[in-house]
Amino acid sequence: MVAYRVERRTNDDATAGFEETVEATLSDPRGWVRAGFDLVRRAEDAPYLIVLAEGEEVDRLCLPYDTYGKYSCQNGPVVALNADRWRTATPKWTADLPTFRQMLVNHEVGHLLGQKHPRPQCPRRGQPAPVMNQQSTELDGCLPNPWPLDWEVALAARHDRPLAPGPDRR
Repeated sequence: MVAYRVERRTNDDATAGFEETVEATLSDPRGWVRAGFDLVRRAEDAPYLIVLAEGEEVDRLCLPYDTYGKYSCQNGPVVALNADRWRTATPKWTADLPTFRQMLVNHEVGHLLGQKHPRPQCPRRGQPAPVMNQQSTELDGCLPNPWPLDWEVALAARHDRPLAPGPDRR
């Protein structure tokens, strides 16, 4: 079981519903549960944190990674999601905002589950992008996709990487 807690450190209307979106995404049968992960939201005592915060706070949470006030990250037991990205997605993203939010959650939690960015980022132009592709910044001819592909699920199902890898393991 992977117990996580969720915190929204913003209070604007555009970020309302964050907690519900995270929980719905992580319990969706199209997601990481296919790899055998039992992702369970808990209130206070969970070892993993998924947090939505403004860029400056995400920068601090992600150190030593450079998130430049605009990127999100997984750093140890923390998944830090940038509130500006949550509000508006990115110019590179060609699908709708709710789908972007699902992708963002699945991508960064994928890092928590030991997954890395694929090489190449877009293995087959015109096909759905791997969820672990850096879709916020580059689709490279792939189609936007919020869910792990079958081969990503198979890789994650091996559970051969530890949860919450540290900064040198990304």
